[in-house]
Amino acid sequence: MTASDPTAYDLRRARVLLALAERRHWRGDADAALRDYRRSAAADPGWAPPWFGIGLLHKERGEWPQALQANRAALERRDAHEGAAWNLGIAATALRDWSAAREAWQRFGMNVEAGDGEPDMNCGRAPVRLDPHGRGEVVWCDRLDPARARIRNVPLPDSGHRYADIVLNDGAPNGTRRSGDREYSVFDALELWQASPYATFEAWIETPDADSLDALVERAHRDDGQAEDWTGSVRHICRACSLGDPDAGHDHPPLDQDADGHGARWIGLAARDEAGARAMLDDWLHAHPAARLLEFRLALAAGAEG
Repeated sequence: MTASDPTAYDLRRARVLLALAERRHWRGDADAALRDYRRSAAADPGWAPPWFGIGLLHKERGEWPQALQANRAALERRDAHEGAAWNLGIAATALRDWSAAREAWQRFGMNVEAGDGEPDMNCGRAPVRLDPHGRGEVVWCDRLDPARARIRNVPLPDSGHRYADIVLNDGAPNGTRRSGDREYSVFDALELWQASPYATFEAWIETPDADSLDALVERAHRDDGQAEDWTGSVRHICRACSLGDPDAGHDHPPLDQDADGHGARWIGLAARDEAGARAMLDDWLHAHPAARLLEFRLALAAGAEG
């Protein structure tokens, strides 16, 4: 044993400190947890778990340079640490460090080439929970890579998100949603990665035929926008169902169960400007003369062009 090797006492101390750090982390005492993670790492410098804990805590805080550094340290100590590889990929993506992100996905076993450019991995569609510690709205997204997802729904305005926003998402599944016969894992959003150039407009429409709104969706798609009948698509569900499988237990009805008797529908529209949103509505109203526009307004301004 050399002078720098940890003693048996050091190894035991490192493990006790790690357990204490994890307990404090779980209880939400982040500063104390970080201190004990670092003390554990110092007691056994070659041990990966304390560095993984440090990286996890920095990820939760959105402290991306520190998260990247800590997960690299964990991987230096245990090359096959999948959790550290994944969190390294998230941190690198947040920082737009594409060479590090590609390295992380390779370490995790994904088929991605090395390079400095932004990866386009097309990881399919998935539901993502916006504001997981708040209202927790779940929207459907196209996953650009393991850590980024582009929103395909029109989120409710109070979410602060828009159609085509790109969000940074966590890698740990947190509940499920079903589409057709398939069940999909839900991922929590960590932060807005790139704001969409689309604004969100809302309209109240009176129509005797709710099915005619499919034509409004088609009209919105012609301008690369989106339309959504929030009255029929939004369900307010309890937190327990949101974090599990909301279709497996008790049901939560969509908003149209409470619609008034006049067929009023609450519609979300995604368009680059008000003229575009009004053109969608005007064309649809012209084709459906029995419908009426009751109210129209800008609900959330467009983000900066990314």
